[in-house]
Amino acid sequence: MKNIKLIIGITGGSGVGKTTLINKLYKEFDGKITTLSLDNYYKPKEEQAIDDNGVTNFDLPTALNTKQLEVDLDLLLKNETVKQKIYTFNNPDKADDYLLIEPNEILIVEGLFVMHYPFVKSKLNYSVYLSVDREQQLKRRLKRDMTERNYTEESIIYQWNNHVIPSYDNYVRPYKKESDLIITNDTDFCDNIHVLSKVIHEKID
Repeated sequence: MKNIKLIIGITGGSGVGKTTLINKLYKEFDGKITTLSLDNYYKPKEEQAIDDNGVTNFDLPTALNTKQLEVDLDLLLKNETVKQKIYTFNNPDKADDYLLIEPNEILIVEGLFVMHYPFVKSKLNYSVYLSVDREQQLKRRLKRDMTERNYTEESIIYQWNNHVIPSYDNYVRPYKKESDLIITNDTDFCDNIHVLSKVIHEKID
């Protein structure tokens, strides 16, 4: 178990490639990264907000169990291991599973509201904002949610128009200008990924 030297926040809208970017970093900094994903802190469906049409809205900052998130983040910063339940996005075909998250030299905190929650933002040493063309973003979300989360195309489009985009405009995009680095990922990651790698090397080497 290693002491944390660098805390990186990675944010951006749905389908911008946060997971893909993190996988690239894992390859370059093998054995030195731990990831804390906000996706695993969603509250149960029955605790989520309901919109005017009776549809559950998972795209609000209140959708996450922020108390547990704050507890787990503080444990990692104290060099303690966190046991985290993997959220299955209400897919009944997926069984419960857990992650053991141990402190490492680099801690990546990733998710939609990384910059929106003050208790997370205040602990970041470096923040990365991922940006992508909106049409490409929707295509990626459709493919992911239909194959991995068992959602219908109709429900995905409804969520996109009524929940995803309003949430992005209110709680994610405003932090773009505050981020230390912006990476565009319309087709593949722009050269700024090399800037990120250089920053990490400077901090931990």
